[in-house]
Amino acid sequence: MKCSSLLLIFAAVLLAQTEPDGTTALHHAVLAGDVETARQLLATGADANAANRYGVTPLSLAAENASAPLAQALLKSGARPTNEILMIAARSGNAEIVRMLAGTDPNARESSRGETALMWAVAGNHANAARVLIERGADVNARSSTLEFPKDRFGLEGVVSILPRGYWTPLMYAAREGSLEAARVLADAKADLNATDPDGTTALVLAIINGHFDTAAMLAEKGADPNLADSAGMAALFAAVDMNTLGEIYGRPPRKSTDKLTALDLLPVLLDHGAAVDATLKGPTLHRAHTPGEGSLGEGTTPLMRAAKNGDTAAMRVLLARGADLKRTQKNGTTALMLAAGLARGTGVFAKDYATEDQLLEAVKLLVESGADVNTANEAGQTALHMAAQAADGVVQYLAAHGADLDAKDKQGRTALDVAMGKGVRPRISGEPVARESTAALLSKLMAAR
Repeated sequence: MKCSSLLLIFAAVLLAQTEPDGTTALHHAVLAGDVETARQLLATGADANAANRYGVTPLSLAAENASAPLAQALLKSGARPTNEILMIAARSGNAEIVRMLAGTDPNARESSRGETALMWAVAGNHANAARVLIERGADVNARSSTLEFPKDRFGLEGVVSILPRGYWTPLMYAAREGSLEAARVLADAKADLNATDPDGTTALVLAIINGHFDTAAMLAEKGADPNLADSAGMAALFAAVDMNTLGEIYGRPPRKSTDKLTALDLLPVLLDHGAAVDATLKGPTLHRAHTPGEGSLGEGTTPLMRAAKNGDTAAMRVLLARGADLKRTQKNGTTALMLAAGLARGTGVFAKDYATEDQLLEAVKLLVESGADVNTANEAGQTALHMAAQAADGVVQYLAAHGADLDAKDKQGRTALDVAMGKGVRPRISGEPVARESTAALLSKLMAAR
C-alpha cells in the first residue's frame, strides 16, 4: 500500500476521534504545527470551524502559533475569521495572518480592558503586523478603557497599591514595553505623541520610567514634548534623572537594560529637544513600580535637586553645563546643596539610600565649586551643615573648611552640633533619634580650633 494511502487511512481514523471537550485531530495537528497532517485532515472532511468547549478553533490556534501556512490552509477550507482571531494574530505578530483575516474589524477590542488589536501588536513590538492593521484602518489613537480599582493597603506601613488607570493609546503600550520599532511605526503613522493618561503621563515618560531609553530618545526625536508633566509635575528630564540612581525597593534590584542608551545618555537628548532644565515638581512624585515616592523631594524640586540627593555627580554635571540653577529652592527653602549634604538620609521607609558618603561629598564639592552658598538656610533655619551633621562626617569637614557657620541655629535654636547629638532629630527608620558621636566630636574639635 502506498504511503499516501496510509496517510489517508490514518487521517480518516483521526477524523473520527473527538475528545470529550470537543478537541479534534485537526486541533492537535494545528497545535503541533503539522501542516501536512492538517491538510490531509481537511482534505478528508475535517471541520475547519470545529470549536472545543472553550471556543478554541483550529484557526485560532494557527493564529496563536503565528503559522501562516496553516492559517491559509484553514481559510481555504472555509474557516471563519473572527475579531477574536484577529486579536490573537495581532498578539502573536504574524503580519501575513493579519492580512489574511479579511472581513474582521481592525479596531476590534477585547472585553476586559478595552485593548485593541493594534495595542496588542505594538506591545509585542510586532512592527509589520502593526503596519498591516494601520493599513486596514486601525485607529492609532484609540484608547483602552478607563480602569478603577479599590485602594488596597498591605502590611503595617499603610502602602497604597498603585495600579494602572487605563485610558491608554497604542503608543503608551509600545512605550511601556520598549517596543522601539513598533513605536516608530506609530509615530510615522501620525499617532499623537503627546497624549496623556489619567495621571497626565505621556508615552515618553512611560518609556523612561520603564527603563526603555532608546524608545524614549526616538520619541523625543520624533517630536514628543519633553515638558509635559504628570499630575505630580514630573516630566521627562526629571524621570530620566530619577532612573539614573534608583534605590532598591523591597527586593526589587535595579532594572537590567539591553538598550544602547542609558538614563544618563538620555539627558542631553532630552535637553537638545527642549526639556526645561529647571522644571519643578508640584509635589512628591507618584508612586510607581520603581519608586514609592520621596517626601523630601516635594514642591519646587528640580532635576538637579533629585540628582544631588543621590550624589549623582554625572547627571549633575550634565544639568549644570546646560544652565541648571543651583540657587533654586523647594517651596520650603531646601536647596540642592542641602539635599547633597544628606537631608533625610536614612529616614526613608521603603527604599535604601542610594549614595555613599563619598558620593554625597563629591556632589557637595561640585555644587560649592559651582557657586552654591554653604550658609543658605531653609524655612526651618537649617543650613547644609545641619543636614550633614546627621549624614556624613566628610561633608561636615568640607563645609566647615569652605566657610560654613558652625554656630548657625535653626528656628528651634539647634546648632549642627545639637543635630549631631540627636536633639530634635527625626528618628531613623525605626527606633530613637540617632546621635552621631563621631560627627559631634568632629564639630566640637572644629569649633574649638577657631
